Amino acid sequence: MLTFSATSTMLGVLVSFYYYSYTVLQLPCGIVVDKIGPRNLLGGSTLLCVLGALMFAMAETTDVARLGRFLIGAGSACAFISCLQIAASLFSEKYFAILTGITNMMGTFGGLLGGYPVAKFVNAIGWQDTTKVLAAVGAVIATVIFIVIPKKLKKRQQTELTGHTSIVTTLGKLLSNRQIIIPSIVSGLMYLTISVFAELWIVPFFMVKYGITNETASIVAAVDFVGVAIGSILMAAFARKLKSYVKTIRLSAGALAGLFVILIYVPAPFPAAAALVFAIGCLTGAQAINFTCVKNNASFEVSGTALAVSNCIVMLLGSIFQPIFGALLDKFWDGGIGTHGVRIYSEACYNKAMMLLPIGLAIACVLSSYIHETIHKEKQ
Repeated sequence: MLTFSATSTMLGVLVSFYYYSYTVLQLPCGIVVDKIGPRNLLGGSTLLCVLGALMFAMAETTDVARLGRFLIGAGSACAFISCLQIAASLFSEKYFAILTGITNMMGTFGGLLGGYPVAKFVNAIGWQDTTKVLAAVGAVIATVIFIVIPKKLKKRQQTELTGHTSIVTTLGKLLSNRQIIIPSIVSGLMYLTISVFAELWIVPFFMVKYGITNETASIVAAVDFVGVAIGSILMAAFARKLKSYVKTIRLSAGALAGLFVILIYVPAPFPAAAALVFAIGCLTGAQAINFTCVKNNASFEVSGTALAVSNCIVMLLGSIFQPIFGALLDKFWDGGIGTHGVRIYSEACYNKAMMLLPIGLAIACVLSSYIHETIHKEKQ
């Protein structure tokens, strides 16, 4: 915000450029992964992330910074879908929810590294040089991908979609299927706890609420991602123990809405608030279960495209609500200005804007009632 003299709305738009490309490319990624193989797709995509990170780090204008974020989103687009496709192809159906949880857990490690470690680097060498270091790490990851991941899956069960007509027809059927769309919307609303809260506003919120530094506040962000990592496995196991994906999703969404209201309006010491954030992270792990419902409601031949459609909707909601949250902060801004001319948002301002999250989660809880139970369909 200081570098580009940005308001919270401008920051929300800048950050959301990641989701614009990520969202648009979900559908092509669901098709392309079978044509060129996971190694080439993931390796090339990682290099695109590196290019975007370097562009973002060296940006002198917001236009260049947005383009960098756009490229990072484009490079990230295939990662989750590729992992789910591999899981669906190589493992029994009964393991898919757990493997989705593991994939989600591994994804949170990026969030962990993006918290306290990055905050330390930013305070020491600045955000631009820190981003350059991360780009170098990305180059190493790309090299590892090309070395470790095989060119093709050992076991191919999926029929590739060929021809413009078949792809369009398939997308039309998926987009008209309520049991694909509803779990996807529920997943997207639950993911707001990550896309809006954990990824963007948790650090400044805790800095203002408790008068702490960005390093200390970033520890809370790490706690959230640790919760998501653990919850991604525990909630999948809990769903199988309960023998219901739908009940697990509904209970989690409802509990998340309640916990956010408590976090916003109930005064609590910092350790208690951090513990509350950990619980929020654990319950957010149930968000990934929606992908299992989507896969189970699609035929195997189009499961990859169905998962791509679902993830597209999830990220689309993230790209919409990040700027909305920033706009709410600007709407409730009480005129505070920092020493460098950057807007300062009060605790009351954050509290009002953050009500967006429990409202979205309450809607997710209601919508989950319309998801058909699919756990009984799975082959053992």
